[in-house]
Amino acid sequence: MIALQGVSKQFGGKPTLTSVSFRLDAGRTHVFLGSSGSGKTTLLRLIAGILAPDAGTVTVDGVLVKVADPCPLADRLGYMTQEGGLFPHMTAAQNVTLMARVRGWSGSAMQARLSELAAAVDLEPALLQHLPVQLSGGQRQRVALIRALFLNPQYVLLDEPMGALDPLIRRELQGVLKAVFQRLKTTVILVTHDVGEAAFFGDTIMLLHGGRVLQHGSFEELVQTPAHPYVTEFLMAQRPVPQLRALAT
Repeated sequence: MIALQGVSKQFGGKPTLTSVSFRLDAGRTHVFLGSSGSGKTTLLRLIAGILAPDAGTVTVDGVLVKVADPCPLADRLGYMTQEGGLFPHMTAAQNVTLMARVRGWSGSAMQARLSELAAAVDLEPALLQHLPVQLSGGQRQRVALIRALFLNPQYVLLDEPMGALDPLIRRELQGVLKAVFQRLKTTVILVTHDVGEAAFFGDTIMLLHGGRVLQHGSFEELVQTPAHPYVTEFLMAQRPVPQLRALAT
């Protein structure tokens, strides 16, 4: 379980998060939803131990999260950024197995895990010998996901992992990700500004605005019983395409 109590964070004297408190249960997919600057990524970085709160506490399974090197929660948390964060001078396989090599995994154990996860995310094994620049955007994101999952973490943190992809690849990867989450029964926290993506993935959705949590619940709860007028405003903000309604039915 992940819990935040009274967490606040400022940058340059400007509040980014103000008195945020919530609990995220294990074994579910939780979505942080909101516009740019609402505090979504800052929350994720606090949970990952990349940032320290100015006030309040962050705990993972009862352990207080602190900024330290090496991160004491590194084996519990897998982290994936929007850009993937792959090292350009390493092959995909070298990127994925880096932390396992640091921890002394055997070659056979690494290969078995690599094969398992490549199959799970539908990545051609031969592509693991390529450098990131030789891969497509969707392939790089699959490699980044394998890296986040490689040590079998209890929690996977995804910061807008499909934000830079074109619509067709994004839709395909959404299906892959959801299938992987359901198969591995991993606890996932996903950051997005896309309402459709939040509804597709989220067992729970947390809508943030101005560094505060406006509502935390299921997508149906946000739609049917909005806790604030901005909740409905945000959910309805993405302009529909009338000409596509017939195709969707």
